[in-house]
Amino acid sequence: MGSDERPHGSGRKRSRTNRTSTTSTRRTFMQAAGIGVGGLALGGFPGTATAVDNPTPRLETDGRWIVDPDGNRVKLRGFATASLDFIDYDWYPFTVEEVLERGTDGETWHPNTVRLPITEDPVHEHGMEYVVEDLLRPAVDLLADRGVYAVIDLHLIRPYVDAMGNAEGMVEDGWADDISGLGFDANVETDELLTEFWSAVAPEFADDENVIFELYNEPTLPLTWADYGEYGADVETREDSWLLWRDAAQPWVDLIREEAPETPIIIGSPDWTSETQFAPEHPFEGENLIYASHIYPANGHPDEFDEEYGAPAEDVPVVVTEFGWDPDEEFEETVEYGTTSEWGEPVREWMESYDNMGWLGWCFDDTWAPTFFDSPDEGVGEPWTLKDDPEQQGWFIRQWLEETKDDMVPGGGNGEPEGPPAIDGTQPADTTGDGLHNDFTGSGSTTTTDVNVFFENIDNPDVADYPQYYDFDGNGQVSVTDVVELFESL
Repeated sequence: MGSDERPHGSGRKRSRTNRTSTTSTRRTFMQAAGIGVGGLALGGFPGTATAVDNPTPRLETDGRWIVDPDGNRVKLRGFATASLDFIDYDWYPFTVEEVLERGTDGETWHPNTVRLPITEDPVHEHGMEYVVEDLLRPAVDLLADRGVYAVIDLHLIRPYVDAMGNAEGMVEDGWADDISGLGFDANVETDELLTEFWSAVAPEFADDENVIFELYNEPTLPLTWADYGEYGADVETREDSWLLWRDAAQPWVDLIREEAPETPIIIGSPDWTSETQFAPEHPFEGENLIYASHIYPANGHPDEFDEEYGAPAEDVPVVVTEFGWDPDEEFEETVEYGTTSEWGEPVREWMESYDNMGWLGWCFDDTWAPTFFDSPDEGVGEPWTLKDDPEQQGWFIRQWLEETKDDMVPGGGNGEPEGPPAIDGTQPADTTGDGLHNDFTGSGSTTTTDVNVFFENIDNPDVADYPQYYDFDGNGQVSVTDVVELFESL
């Protein structure tokens, strides 16, 4: 169901503003400058006979990994579209189906995952039957037919507790002229909205094996630098905000689990999903949970990311469900202002240094910035032209997906090394043929040096997470007693 009523500012580039500013909302529509780039112009988005066509069995988590039913490690790679409710307006130049068909054509685009955002607007304006049957069901089915995972993203950008209290404080500090300009309906409490959405979506898609749920796009406030509302004064540290978020969000995770026991759930964090660092120490309760990060140039350079966004991936599954950049002058005051050479390429190198970290770029659109495409005038137009300037992200993400299309996909055969991961650059080996890897140094035999290397790495996830290779005492886990068993075998 579409609408011919265009929301305020919808013809302009939709962008993220600087998140440290308290003078504007976190998402605003911005005037688009004409960008004269070459590249692939996409007009009517005709259907194509080819598709990505990967298998999409139900995924689950195993330690810090996402795996298929056979234990093959899977890395989610792809992008988000604009919000499906935004695309569904009659004035949008393409249908949801046309956008998804183009983005999964298997010729120029090779995602194994597409993120499907749904904002709170259609929940309030049209109800959950419209959201499920008109927006989500056709998109999920199309992606399943084309061998692509679908991340159903409840694309909220709002306080995670006390919506009205925080809204009033935000207006007082100048984020908007009044509550209606904040980008969320403060008259609807967040708990009410989450409960309404997931009570309908979780049971509907519980049996769809290609579906992953993203609980809540970007919980915003409370956090340390904003003491609005009922809970603001209680959040004195970033850890406080994570713990408050966990208390608020655990019932929503439980609600989903009750209706969809096996569907993986991606969980964000306060401060626009930038508190991933606390997930290992203070995890949510439940199985098959994945943690999200959102990273833009304003978050810093990748060499600063390890503690907050990288280290968690050493213990829990992490997917960067949003990242992107744009070098154009109009974005200088926004969080996404950056270049491929100075930010995009280092980000790719950094993400790939974590072998279990997935990523979903933002955004396969001409309007929801930072975009992969340009279009005439102010956006929401046609044709779409891929941004192929060397400093733009469109061509870069497309090429990255093509280069990695066969890497860590369901079904195995994806270039993973035989046996466990390397330790300090050396691949442990099984010299006895019993399946246990007893040679840690590459010498071809087992010596006291191998025992010492084993002992020094007993807590290393690349050892601890692989009892099938190191369980010398047969108790199903890796511990010091396995070191003792290896020593006594000398």
